[in-house]
Amino acid sequence: MLLFWERGYEAASMAELSAAMGLNPPSIYAAFGNKQALFERCAGHYAQSVAAYAPRAIDEEATAAKALHRYLSEAVEAFSAEERPKGCLLVSAATNCGKGGRGAQDLLAGYRQASEAMIAGRIRRGIEDGDMPSATDPDLLAKYVSVLIQGLAAQARDGATADDLHGVVELALGCVDVSL
Repeated sequence: MLLFWERGYEAASMAELSAAMGLNPPSIYAAFGNKQALFERCAGHYAQSVAAYAPRAIDEEATAAKALHRYLSEAVEAFSAEERPKGCLLVSAATNCGKGGRGAQDLLAGYRQASEAMIAGRIRRGIEDGDMPSATDPDLLAKYVSVLIQGLAAQARDGATADDLHGVVELALGCVDVSL
């Protein structure tokens, strides 16, 4: 997972994956079938472990505004952690793939679309509960948050500090009608 995260789907060679896993390529193929299937397992593991903050933030907070704030704040911490590659595997691991990487691109796009749908659903619930303005466009605000997440991931990968990114989150949330 870390190799795909750091290098990207296409740039991670089977030789590097073999060395990172301590397995020879035939064993990898026997266990996973192909590189795409291994990548799918790694992306799933990432979503269930590193990115598990997202559904928790969306589900556990009392208001939509608090959920969005927590989601973005915890994303910054995940994207900036010292012990792992910077940024987000689901955002950057398949950005510049050729035809052979189309499956990886589609897989990660699916994760990002599901995240955006989850955000929109929480905003809808906030509108129904009366903690978000009724004029809020849930799909547009979810798109805004998704664009922000992807930008935060890119900035973290480029070396932005967690403090800088938290400042961006505060500024971004201050630009929309979201009461904390």
